[in-house]
Amino acid sequence: MPSQTRLAFLGGKIFTSDAKSTIVSGVYAEEGRIRRVGHADEIRKLLPPDTRIIDLQGKTLLPGLMDAHNHMVHVGTTMDNMQAGYPKIGSVGELASAVANAAEDTPEGEWIRGWGMDYAKYPGGQMPTRWDIDDMSRKHPVVIVHTSGHFALVNSLALEQAGITDSVQDPKGGRFVRDEKGRLTGMLLDSAQRVVIKGAVDVGNHGPDPGQDTPVEDLVQAIERVCKMYHKEGLTSIVDAQVTAREMPAYVEARNRGVLGVKVHCMYLSNHLKDVKALGVMGFMGDSRLSAGTIKCYADGSLIGCTAAFQNPYVNPPDTYGYTYWDRDELRDLLLESHTLGLHTGTHSQGDAAMEMVVGSWEEILKEHPREDHRHRIEHCGYPIKHLERMAKLGLLAISQPSYLYYNGDGFLANLGEERAKKLIPLRSELDLGIPIVLSTDSPVVSFRPLDNISAAVSRVTMEGQDCGKDERITVEEAIRGYTINAAYSAFKEGEKGSIEVGKAADFTLIGGDLLNTPGEEIRNLSVEMTVIDGEIVYGAK
Repeated sequence: MPSQTRLAFLGGKIFTSDAKSTIVSGVYAEEGRIRRVGHADEIRKLLPPDTRIIDLQGKTLLPGLMDAHNHMVHVGTTMDNMQAGYPKIGSVGELASAVANAAEDTPEGEWIRGWGMDYAKYPGGQMPTRWDIDDMSRKHPVVIVHTSGHFALVNSLALEQAGITDSVQDPKGGRFVRDEKGRLTGMLLDSAQRVVIKGAVDVGNHGPDPGQDTPVEDLVQAIERVCKMYHKEGLTSIVDAQVTAREMPAYVEARNRGVLGVKVHCMYLSNHLKDVKALGVMGFMGDSRLSAGTIKCYADGSLIGCTAAFQNPYVNPPDTYGYTYWDRDELRDLLLESHTLGLHTGTHSQGDAAMEMVVGSWEEILKEHPREDHRHRIEHCGYPIKHLERMAKLGLLAISQPSYLYYNGDGFLANLGEERAKKLIPLRSELDLGIPIVLSTDSPVVSFRPLDNISAAVSRVTMEGQDCGKDERITVEEAIRGYTINAAYSAFKEGEKGSIEVGKAADFTLIGGDLLNTPGEEIRNLSVEMTVIDGEIVYGAK
């Protein structure tokens, strides 16, 4: 319910994200809506006596930040897993020790589940195998999901329980990694995960699915917990970029209980397209707190894990090109059906071979079935540099994760070569062609902190301090728009939120410093002091 509190922010810098990126010094909200925007002195004269006044003292107030590609439920469920992320786990030996420690606390026969493995950062980039972890536990099936969510390592017992032998064939949209003798190493790429790790939701080759068969009650608790974490980082809205019949009931229940603490728009995974069609669910449905109506499709694999589909081979591993989930006609038909049903789409596409499939398909579809203001999205849009003019002409949106460049940029430079790596996520080129950039994190793949992401977009420097494409830097103001009005636009929500304008929801994020004048690499050191949703202070001084 909207807050009945009268709230005013006065002084400091208030970046409105309106059409002109206006900066003002005052805003007044009542009953959950923005009522006045302008100069602090003028607004102060008109304030009712019971208004709570927040003196910004030179700090920066933004529209509520929106992560337009996020996996909130998975963020919550992975918190209960064995934490295998870097730098906590920085070698194969440390990974094995973590499995051994987990085995001591896990009842015999139950799964040991880990999250966040990033073997590219191990010495020599050594990919672990099932033999590295088998001796750590012979009585527990083990699965450790890669930080991308696209891969998983399992032990021999997990393969045995699934009835998988060395003779298994690779599924479409995935691969079993094998050694020089043809033996399974236990590393499962993309859709191969679900051949071994069965789930209540069978996604087939519609995408990777790191989700677990977790009871709805546990998922609701995870959602409530993560919402509070998001509040601390200034997030007021997200788009959950992969929702299946496992996650949707939990979102609905959280909404009904009043514990869905951020505004969520859901993207149905394309394996549910037939169900959506059968129900006659065409277009958007829901309310400002929980909505749905976008179909999520996959074109290729992971940029982080070197399975994204490229036209030229990787530098490392050599002679590899990545792969796609579908052939071109299959992907086109999937997008065509979604489009002609009146649905909105977002298609995961990383490498330039996958980009050609996606952009080429949309050229054909929109020529045959034109639709004004479709706003179809390309999720990640990793290496689109050769396709940007076509994207701009078609009206396709780029949903990007600049934090990849910070956390994984050193690997991109090594695996793709300097020329390609520096043109990943080409935000400046996109903006110059009039493509509205939309920023997001893909969390839990990387940190969900918006300030980390904005810092990466503005600086384009890796964790080791390498340049990862400074020609593609954007300004702080442009990055804020990518987190506010452009993010709202990408989900048809710009009439409701995304800017500080009269009539819109009173969603605000207060940054503890002068964000607009902070050097790019130092932005990540700033903090969020207050988060407001519909006029209610959900984080910060009460």
